[in-house]
Amino acid sequence: MEISGKIPPLESISCTNKSGQKVEKPTAAASGADRVDLSDQARELRAARAAVQQMEDVDHEKVARIREQVQSGTYKVDAQKIAGKMLEETLLGDMD
Repeated sequence: MEISGKIPPLESISCTNKSGQKVEKPTAAASGADRVDLSDQARELRAARAAVQQMEDVDHEKVARIREQVQSGTYKVDAQKIAGKMLEETLLGDMD
């Protein structure tokens, strides 16, 4: 016997039952081998993922607005807010 790693076509497979009698070969539709049913939730998730992948990674309007504030000297940094976010990320990171 040679093992090639290839699956022979369905027509070349002979099927027998427990008593050794030949039986009809199952079709792909009958065996369910080629059927996939997605739930409504899975379809919504797939649509949402596709929408997110089409979005840009950078908010160019926000970048332009902040750049203008930095150049004009009106950009203010909230040190407490930044420190709070850093602590939050650090503490949440430890929980993983």
